[in-house]
Amino acid sequence: MSFEILFEDDYFLAAAKPAGLPSQPTVDKSRPDFFTALKQQLQQERGKDFYLALHHRLDRDTSGVMIFAKTKDANEPLADLFKLHRIQKTYLCLTKRTQKAADAWEVENHLAEMRDAKLKKMKMVRVNSGGDKAHTLFKKLEVFPTALLVQAQPLTGRMHQIRVHLADRGMGIFGDDIYQAPKEPKAPRLMLHAHSLVFVHPFTQQQVRIECAVPEDMQAFIKTLTQ
Repeated sequence: MSFEILFEDDYFLAAAKPAGLPSQPTVDKSRPDFFTALKQQLQQERGKDFYLALHHRLDRDTSGVMIFAKTKDANEPLADLFKLHRIQKTYLCLTKRTQKAADAWEVENHLAEMRDAKLKKMKMVRVNSGGDKAHTLFKKLEVFPTALLVQAQPLTGRMHQIRVHLADRGMGIFGDDIYQAPKEPKAPRLMLHAHSLVFVHPFTQQQVRIECAVPEDMQAFIKTLTQ
């Protein structure tokens, strides 16, 4: 598999992560992951000394844009962009249609990690005290008979933030295997896509916008929603 390069300059490189691959190495060293595979691809193309550093992640079943540092000098500026929330991340997702969905809304609460004994997986839950702040802006983009195309812009970076914020409103994302979500029509995977990153480049001071097109599996699922 050859990964699409979405953006590159002297400091950063962004590529399209496919759904189904973990963003980074897992405990199972034999399991493929996006960062390792992308780095191997680039080292084969450009030489074994090609440098690439990981600074954020997407859920395994989420597709979309990821950005990496290409030099050691770029590590701290890129880390600061994420830590200080100076990268505007925009996701697209397909959710259950409900009457609660306004044209635009936001969710701001606190989330904590817990283990779901039934699923035997870690998940995030809303808590009234403790936990970490989670803040997301939502916008309704398109309405289907039983579904919505929703834009989500997380202002914080909690695990599963978009998924739990939508599920709590009865608007679960199609294909979600952890949070409450519609079962029909059956989605091929989690219908969540990291569509774009926008930021002021720390070295050039120019605004950068990086987009990743909606992948074919998500486009095909959208067609089933219109039937």
